[in-house]
Amino acid sequence: MAKALAAALTDNILTCSTCLEEYQDPRVLPCYHTFCLACISDHAKGTLTTKRTFQCPVCREDVQFPPGGLSELKKNFAFCKAKDIINQQQTERGAPEAAAQLTNGCEKHPGNELKYYCEDDDTVVCGDCALNYHYRHAILPVGTVAKINREKIKTDLVKTVAKINIFKEAAREAANGFEDPDIMIAIINSIERQAHHVCRFINTKKDSLISDVKSAYDARNEQYEAMKDTLELHHASLQSACDFAKQLVANGTDSDIMAHGKSLTDKLTALENIPVLTTDTPAEVSYSPGEISTAELEAMLGQVTVHSKPPSAGQETHPRSSPNLPVFLEKVECVYSFTAKLKHDKRKDFMCWNLAIDEECIYVICVIYSENVKTKVRVFTHAGQFRFEIKLNKAIHVAVSQTGKMYVTSEGDKRVRVYSTTGIHITTMGQGQLENPSCIALNRQGHVVVCDVEKEIIFTFHADTGQLLNIIPLTLPKYPCYITVNSVNDNIVISDLDNCVHVLSPTGDHLQQNNGSGDGQLNGSSGLCTDSYGHIFIADGRNNRIVAMSPQGQFIKYVATEDDGLVGPRGLAINPAGLLVVAGMGGKVKTFKYLQ
Repeated sequence: MAKALAAALTDNILTCSTCLEEYQDPRVLPCYHTFCLACISDHAKGTLTTKRTFQCPVCREDVQFPPGGLSELKKNFAFCKAKDIINQQQTERGAPEAAAQLTNGCEKHPGNELKYYCEDDDTVVCGDCALNYHYRHAILPVGTVAKINREKIKTDLVKTVAKINIFKEAAREAANGFEDPDIMIAIINSIERQAHHVCRFINTKKDSLISDVKSAYDARNEQYEAMKDTLELHHASLQSACDFAKQLVANGTDSDIMAHGKSLTDKLTALENIPVLTTDTPAEVSYSPGEISTAELEAMLGQVTVHSKPPSAGQETHPRSSPNLPVFLEKVECVYSFTAKLKHDKRKDFMCWNLAIDEECIYVICVIYSENVKTKVRVFTHAGQFRFEIKLNKAIHVAVSQTGKMYVTSEGDKRVRVYSTTGIHITTMGQGQLENPSCIALNRQGHVVVCDVEKEIIFTFHADTGQLLNIIPLTLPKYPCYITVNSVNDNIVISDLDNCVHVLSPTGDHLQQNNGSGDGQLNGSSGLCTDSYGHIFIADGRNNRIVAMSPQGQFIKYVATEDDGLVGPRGLAINPAGLLVVAGMGGKVKTFKYLQ
């Protein structure tokens, strides 16, 4: 038992953290970390600053170099005594006997116990020292003073232990906060994909311009070739007739002259009257380079955002460079604008009800009002070039995953239809579980979130397998119309027919509600989306404006209004470049830059 105790003390308590050997003359720093005198001397000499300070090797607290040298540092008497006892009594005596000898003695008077405390010199002394070196000083029994100090230390220790727990918890949170390198790799891959798309767009445009130039020159060359052939034909005819006439005049008999005279002169006259084709002044082909806009290129590539997290209560913050927080533009800039209404859509009653976006395309739910209401999912490039359409019966909402799947809900359809982003029907999900699915979105994990207005439940399905993952009963939203999931905090945002926007926690707790038509309030709330900062954007349809709100649901500003060409906005989305895409009445689809 005693041998085990000695080994444990030597290995764990009496080992210097610098040399990893038993303490030799252990000294205590003001931060209460103990080192061999030689070890701390070497460390201090090697790291001493101009202000004569050095850092503790363990906690890095600054320590003032003592005026008389490091030998003035107090000894760790407990470590010294324990080391002596262990060296003298390895196994002969038990642990209690060894522990009992951990009593400090006077260095100047060996054998004398330190029974007194000198208040003037703040030190413990033996009786001889009190008489010889501390004469007329305030001397008190060490037990009396120690009792008071022991209680004070206990009181302070309770507070400090609580602080230790705070730091322990903060360290645990910091450890949990380390980002998975896969996330960084995914972000970098996303940047590279976006840059690839931009380069591909530029190369496509370059190829188109070069093709235009080549076509123009090919057309001109064909014109010149045809003209050359005609001129050579006329030249050959003239040459042949002239050669024959010369031979006839020089060598022909009178009868030959009379036989060919009339027809030959007619031919020569006709050939003489043929107009000589001249080359027209060719149409000039030129190229005017467009102005390179750094702002537009940056907008196309997007931006990297570092989200700062406020410190928890009781935690101190250390100065560091602050991330660039987003600043809204005073006035939005329209980057792209096109219409989802095609030439064969003759009726004027046309609306974009909802939209979704991936890296390649914009997917728009188009409603065409006629004798029978027709709905279609039309797919366009980000620049507005029409790709294809899917005709669906009463389609309401659409969501698109980054894995190449499109999820569509339709009125009266008790399921979610899943298509490829090229328009091929793949499967369905939610059959037997959904009664009347309406609005749909994808959460941060890429799962499909569907609001069933009949059952008043939010369903979450696995995007690939269609497995039901979660349900959240709804209480407050009255007939939900649009839904989105905040990409920052996983809060669920819903707009309903009562002109209200509700913010729910990921578990369905009601956090915030906004309604009305005044400043910062709504009238005809429709489409919803969030950006990478957690801002919530609401299509305020009857007020012809887009409202921006904080992640918690507080009004920030009107991002775009009628002055920006908005009429009955409905569908909203943020594209991969971080731009706001708006669709509404008349089929207009506009892309806005809204942040500096």
